[in-house]
Amino acid sequence: MAPLGLAVDTQYGPVQGFADTHRLQLTSPALAQPPLPLGDRKPVHKWLAIPYAQAHRFNRPVPPHPWSHPQPCLEFGTQFPQPPSNTELLLARLPGFLMRTHIATSEHSHFVNVFAPGDVQQGEDLPVLVWVYGGALNNGDSARFFYDPTELVRDSASRNQRCIVVTLNYRTNIFGFCASQDLVDEDPQGLAGNYGLYDVVAALEWVQHNIRNFGGSPDRVTAFGQSAGAFLISHLLVSGKRLFQRAICQSGAANTMMLRPVDKAYPAYDSILTSLGVDLPTSTPSSRLAALRAAPPSALLAQHVATHSLSGLSLALEPAGVEGAVWTRDTMARLERGERDEWVREVVLGVTEDEGTIFAQMLGLTSPGAFTQYTSQFPPSLVPRIRAHYLGGDDAAHPEPGTVPLAQTPGARLLADQIFVHPVLDQACALARLAPGPTSTSSTSSAPAATSSAAAASAAPPARVWLYRLRTGPSSLRAHPVASQLGSFHSIDLPLVFNSRSLWEGDAASGREDEARGDERTAEEVGRRWVRFAIEGEPDPSWPTFDPSSSSPSHLVFDHDGATHVERVEGATKADRLELHFAGMAEDDEGDEVLGTTDE
Repeated sequence: MAPLGLAVDTQYGPVQGFADTHRLQLTSPALAQPPLPLGDRKPVHKWLAIPYAQAHRFNRPVPPHPWSHPQPCLEFGTQFPQPPSNTELLLARLPGFLMRTHIATSEHSHFVNVFAPGDVQQGEDLPVLVWVYGGALNNGDSARFFYDPTELVRDSASRNQRCIVVTLNYRTNIFGFCASQDLVDEDPQGLAGNYGLYDVVAALEWVQHNIRNFGGSPDRVTAFGQSAGAFLISHLLVSGKRLFQRAICQSGAANTMMLRPVDKAYPAYDSILTSLGVDLPTSTPSSRLAALRAAPPSALLAQHVATHSLSGLSLALEPAGVEGAVWTRDTMARLERGERDEWVREVVLGVTEDEGTIFAQMLGLTSPGAFTQYTSQFPPSLVPRIRAHYLGGDDAAHPEPGTVPLAQTPGARLLADQIFVHPVLDQACALARLAPGPTSTSSTSSAPAATSSAAAASAAPPARVWLYRLRTGPSSLRAHPVASQLGSFHSIDLPLVFNSRSLWEGDAASGREDEARGDERTAEEVGRRWVRFAIEGEPDPSWPTFDPSSSSPSHLVFDHDGATHVERVEGATKADRLELHFAGMAEDDEGDEVLGTTDE
């Protein structure tokens, strides 16, 4: 086979990439002036900011305008309008963090980025990982430093684990998840909301149609994402479309956030209209939508930020029986009934050790009074059990703020279970056990690309599932006076998955060689399992699959300095754990207000 050139045809037009032989940098080395000399690192071929779709405000994506001349794809494209990321601001305190403030903002930011090993050949069928970022559905961009897969692709190739990684942009906040009856009435199919999720679908469809031209296989695609990204991937398990064959869900599941009726999916809708000067009693649906679409993006984003709450964004339920409708019932309930796309056969799910610390800090859920107030929202019959579980049966045992590490506070532990640990376990159990009804092992490529989700998934056999728990992070984070208080917090896995080695290369240069080597080993232990899973459908022969019916179900623990071990999962079945839903927010077949709040 001949080497793959950097000029590649896509279904919409040709694109021109570049070979990167340098360590990860703030801006693209392809645009450096004067041009950089050849670097000393293995080449990674990159095509950045390839258009995969376009969309007007509050519309689902459609194909981009085609082009005929090669489009230079040498730098990340613009990002969608969004508020700052708390995760990015936290990680940016560290030496070696690349804060890419040069990325401009635009509502026209439907881009994918392709990263391939420099020795990729024409006609190869390399496995493909497609990254879906998190951010609580409120922010996120593929150009962020800790989502850049340059070193992941480079190091994987060095281990003879050659793969392609695709990252994508999707709309967030009001631009991606606004929903209302006005939008339902306007839409020809009677659908509204979920625009960001439809962006992800369009990007994954682009991968299916184009990745062969970059040396990748559309039949070996693994979708991987964290937090809200894992939440979206979880809902794509019932899409009825052959978008991917494997999935990795980091710190997120179908119940981590909400799937709500249209009139509840974006609760700030009326408030934002009022702030724009719309008189609600006298306005018409068309005038309300015209006002929202006429508002400058910065003004609309400012109003969203002013009215946004932790539970202010969710997916919108779609009407059953309508052409194109996908998310018509509670997704977790569908997974528990075996209504899953049968071609997704292997799934990795997991959490970090201290998922709840950032959120407990954000909510002020650290004092005895705050804990009492928060738990009062649960059904009265459940409150004594919650307090017994998290306070050890002694209400006076709640520590005063600052007397114990944040990770040990009852509020942080409760939020970790409520938003992340229990939804992940629920989803692992739903996927791993044999569903009721007939089963089928058929998953041939001759099946249609899209079909009725219920019909396609009703025969789904159980998936092979692996669970993990991450109890570590980069040593510079563990030593940082602010970050160290958060333990192995939500999002600490990102630099390890993407091998953001500039965070620890400075340690080696400053005499902390042991810490740097430990971080390198940990990133390798995580990265090689993720890529092996994409290649072989199994992350590690010594990592047992999760079996909820086993007498000792287990998960893999990632610890400091690359250490790993297999450990029993506590609370592996629903009978072993509390149902942490607020009063009036229990699951049902209509998908009403499944609990979950996040912000990043």
